[in-house]
Amino acid sequence: MPLRPTRLQQLMGAEERLLLLTAGDPANDPAIREASRSSIDWTRFVGLAQLERAVPIVYPRLRRVAGDLVEPRALEKMRRLASVSDFAMLHLETRLRESLQTLESRGVRVLLLKGAALAHGVYAGAHQRPMSDIDVLVDPANATTVAHLMLEAGWRGLSAGFPDEVYDRHHHLPPLHDSKAPDLQLEVHTSLFPARQPFALDVGDLWEQARTLGPAMPNVLVPSAMHLLLHACLHFAWSHQGRFGVWRTIRDVDALTRTDAIDWNAFVRVARSARGGTSCYWTLRIAELTAGVTVPKEVTEQLRPPRREYVLQAIERHFVRNLFPVAYACPSVTLDRTLWELALMPEWSGHGDIRPWDDDGKFFSAAHAGSRLHRKPLRQFLAASAYLQTLL
Repeated sequence: MPLRPTRLQQLMGAEERLLLLTAGDPANDPAIREASRSSIDWTRFVGLAQLERAVPIVYPRLRRVAGDLVEPRALEKMRRLASVSDFAMLHLETRLRESLQTLESRGVRVLLLKGAALAHGVYAGAHQRPMSDIDVLVDPANATTVAHLMLEAGWRGLSAGFPDEVYDRHHHLPPLHDSKAPDLQLEVHTSLFPARQPFALDVGDLWEQARTLGPAMPNVLVPSAMHLLLHACLHFAWSHQGRFGVWRTIRDVDALTRTDAIDWNAFVRVARSARGGTSCYWTLRIAELTAGVTVPKEVTEQLRPPRREYVLQAIERHFVRNLFPVAYACPSVTLDRTLWELALMPEWSGHGDIRPWDDDGKFFSAAHAGSRLHRKPLRQFLAASAYLQTLL
């Protein structure tokens, strides 16, 4: 990673640029120190790190690499936040193990997903992979039984939220919350994505290639490194449209790509056959551009969408400018979605008319779009035109 930020990195705020550098490997340390010398709004930086649940990982690294450059108040605040997170992750680990032991005692087979799977399949536990919920995948035929067992194990249904019927075609049951720590949730998944989704990913392959968590719990499994990487890429680029959980995604991609467990030829083959090639390309590409994550060149070349180079570069600038949900540079929801479609090429990828925002009316308010929805048509057109000029 060069000490001087690239043109793409300069499109981000100094705080975003520094935070994403901390998602990369130790080779980024000189760049982290150099970035810490710039005009960092440390209050904003800590806020972004909190949003990404990155503080307990970022704090010790910043203290070691650039502790003399960080505002003391910010360093102290991160220290306190890291302590709180460590305590919360200790409780999460306890509840996870208690819940898994309950299922193990009944012979129910479980596959850990997302943060829980990464914590135990790649990192040294939840303290190294902070999260706010636990995701488990079960056989759909066992889902109701699992939910009842979790209620017996101290989980509770949410008293307020979406009606249960909203989840009829969803990929997990209504979330449960911990009776002792209400902010901690458990999601019992019956599939990886909602019923209306474009990917041809055989869940049976995940079960077949998974490994057990340990001899004490032979019915608790973790997906293979390849499937962890594939799910992370699809979840970020498609489900989150390339803008939510970017720090965690990049750090997970970096950790997974630095293992010897990824068969890249198999990864490319599975990504393509699952109709997720473009999603994987953009996730890996963003990780390369913002945090210097090393991905074999032949992999990105094989996954690269068939667009002209200048189009791909414009899309790169768009994604980099809109990675965090706190302040969107793109002034128009319509333009934002058009550029996403230009990047992911859903028709070419075999997605048909399925888009990740199809269920926005059910699960999300339009608040994420901020003032973009309230501009007058002419003003919005002018703002969108000006924004496009910055990408070219």
